[in-house]
Amino acid sequence: MLTEGGKMMKKLNLTIIIGAIVISLGYVAITGLTNKAKEANFTIHIRAYDITIPEATIEGVQIKNVRQFNVINEPSNLIVRKGTKVNINIINESPISENFSIDGYEEVNWTLKSKETKSFSFIANKVGSYTIWCNLHPKNIHLPGTFSVIE
Repeated sequence: MLTEGGKMMKKLNLTIIIGAIVISLGYVAITGLTNKAKEANFTIHIRAYDITIPEATIEGVQIKNVRQFNVINEPSNLIVRKGTKVNINIINESPISENFSIDGYEEVNWTLKSKETKSFSFIANKVGSYTIWCNLHPKNIHLPGTFSVIE
C-alpha cells in the first residue's frame, strides 16, 4: 500500500515522464484543431544560440573550441485548420536581422531587425505542410520549421 507521500511521488514521476515525451516530440504549437476555430494566434520568438564546445571526442576525433551558432523559431512548428485566419506576432531576439517566410505563402515574408517585433495576419487556405525558414541565412544556421494546414 502506498503512503500519501508515495502516491505523490508516483504522480510526480508520471508528470516528469509525460513532460519528457512532449519535449522529445519537439516544440509544436497547435491551435483550433478541436473546435474548427476560425482564428489562430501565435507568438513566435526568433532566438539565437551561440555556444562554444570546449572539447569533445567524436568517433575517435578530438575537437577543441568549436563554435556552434544556430537560430530557431520557437515554436518551430505550427498547425491550423484550412480557412483559419492566422495572426502571428514575431519577436526577433537574435542579435542580427532575421526573416520569417513560409514556402507556398508568398505574403508571409517578413524581415526583422534585431529586437524588432512585427505582427501580421493571413488566411491558411492551402492544405499541406510548408517550410518555415529565414531567407537571409543558410538553412544550417537558421533551422527551418513547419507550417501545417489540415482539413
